[in-house]
Amino acid sequence: MGGSLLALGSLVAVLSRHEALRLARMAQSRAGESICQFARSIDCRRVDTWVVRAVYEELQRSLSVAVAVPLRVTDHLQRDLRLDADDLDDLVVDMAQRSRRSLVDTSANPLFGKVTTVGDLVEFLQAQPRLTNSAV
Repeated sequence: MGGSLLALGSLVAVLSRHEALRLARMAQSRAGESICQFARSIDCRRVDTWVVRAVYEELQRSLSVAVAVPLRVTDHLQRDLRLDADDLDDLVVDMAQRSRRSLVDTSANPLFGKVTTVGDLVEFLQAQPRLTNSAV
């Protein structure tokens, strides 16, 4: 039993190191990119910049690696950023609060169940109703 736990712990450590290296390589390949390039890839005349900032910053925070990974709207949430559905659900709550968006009746959102990329996530939150001062 003890040997199995030790082997499992070693495997987790190797996988964690591999993931950290993968993200570091991604960050290196995107050197010089920032939230500015991310925002320019979105029509900010149509999309609330508070949504753009909330999505970018909360996703960056969730990656929790030593090197910040510049995000792109085309990044796949599960394949590229390795976010699972539960983590994403928690993040969306934080993003909605930061961007003052309601999460009431998300099933009516045209992107409900279709969010796969960072850009989809921006569009999903943009489609949610804004909170009013009285709704706070």
